Amino acid sequence: MAEVVQLTEETKGSDGEGKEDEDSTPSAPTRTIWSGSLRIGLINIPVKAVSMTRNTRISFRMLHKACQTPISFKRYCQEGDEVALADIVYGYPLGKDKYVVLEKKEIDKAKPESRRTIALDRFVSFFEVDPHYFEKNYLLLPDRSEEAYSLLRAVMEKTGKAAIGRITMHSRERPVLVHYYRQAIAATTMRYPEEILDPAGYSVLKELSEPSEKEMELALEIVRGLTGELDYGAYEDEYKKRIEALVRSKMEGVVIVPEKKKEKPPARSLMEALRATADSMKQ
Repeated sequence: MAEVVQLTEETKGSDGEGKEDEDSTPSAPTRTIWSGSLRIGLINIPVKAVSMTRNTRISFRMLHKACQTPISFKRYCQEGDEVALADIVYGYPLGKDKYVVLEKKEIDKAKPESRRTIALDRFVSFFEVDPHYFEKNYLLLPDRSEEAYSLLRAVMEKTGKAAIGRITMHSRERPVLVHYYRQAIAATTMRYPEEILDPAGYSVLKELSEPSEKEMELALEIVRGLTGELDYGAYEDEYKKRIEALVRSKMEGVVIVPEKKKEKPPARSLMEALRATADSMKQ
């Protein structure tokens, strides 16, 4: 029986950027993804960035059903020839089958200063930033800069302010929010405004009818009944748990088919569903 394992690649580019640990296990060491400096005026604070999140999703490897060996992929051009990595260049598309060809060294030369330095040019209130712009979170660690790092951390904790700058990571420059987080300094990359969809562009939202007074009354009653403290530990990946149980059972020679919960029949109307839900919370 083939063994299912998770593999990680330790790769680091020449520009100081490491590959993010997309398939790390909880025991895997944290690796540096980016190294550079925070700069505020003449103040320079060398730091290294590590991912603040760990991907714990189930990882599968595609196998050939007949021999159960892993599937490999090769690079082919549209002429049908296999292409070595050294023979690959980059094309900026101008239209159908039209490209401006660029070499990797030309692209690398175009990388801005934020490739190595995050120039912090403005402080804002952290809680005023729209979280819909947030992309990825990184933990910034001092890199032989403990004194200056500690000062910036203390100032951010005391004032509740975060600093805005720019960072180039994985061949993309993004706005970055540098802020205090649990006795550390964190960096959150942000999306550009044009990347955020405006709900106003969807006509279906403009055509929605207003709820009735009774519907609002019952809905508010349900919300009040379900209001409480946020407990992150209450939410677990049930899909992951079921897959792991299935894998364990197959390794033991027993096939377990996860039971599906019986779904309750849908209510005939919104009002009926509201009443039934509100009543069930009183029991």
